[in-house]
Amino acid sequence: MEKEIIETYHFNPSDFNYDGRRLSDGKSFRDVIKDFERDFHVRHTSEYALNLYANTRSMMLLARSCDAAPFLTYGMDLTQGKTFDAEKDPFINHQMDIHSKSVFVYGIDSAYMDNFDENGYPIIDENSEIYPLTLLVDDSMLDDVIKLTVPTIDGDEAILINVNVPKFEYV
Repeated sequence: MEKEIIETYHFNPSDFNYDGRRLSDGKSFRDVIKDFERDFHVRHTSEYALNLYANTRSMMLLARSCDAAPFLTYGMDLTQGKTFDAEKDPFINHQMDIHSKSVFVYGIDSAYMDNFDENGYPIIDENSEIYPLTLLVDDSMLDDVIKLTVPTIDGDEAILINVNVPKFEYV
């Protein structure tokens, strides 16, 4: 059975300007997420984060910090504002066209990806087990929270590990 390792991270949305840059030092929200990814790997040395859950406003902040085209929506908003729950509906990813009428960005490169093709797309090395970070919109989450997760295998039982860490902030 599959389980998920989850780390919860906090940030202050008011610390970022409209372009997704931190007011104090100009660091992009995307780079802050990369720091969260590195923390996730330090806490779980054999695992890399594969999913990022955040609400629509946080995904918009991420999109702006990546200088995404204005018509792109970051993340898979699969349930029209309801919580994404893969356990209750394991085939929800296959229903994307039914639930969404927008253009979607499914993921962004992992903080650990360092090999890119001539168009800037990450080259996936399957032996490394490092893959792009899938973006999942969960509008039940607060504005100052994101969750990084990785599915793992655990015998016959489905177990959810939720590790709440203190606010992860930078000075």
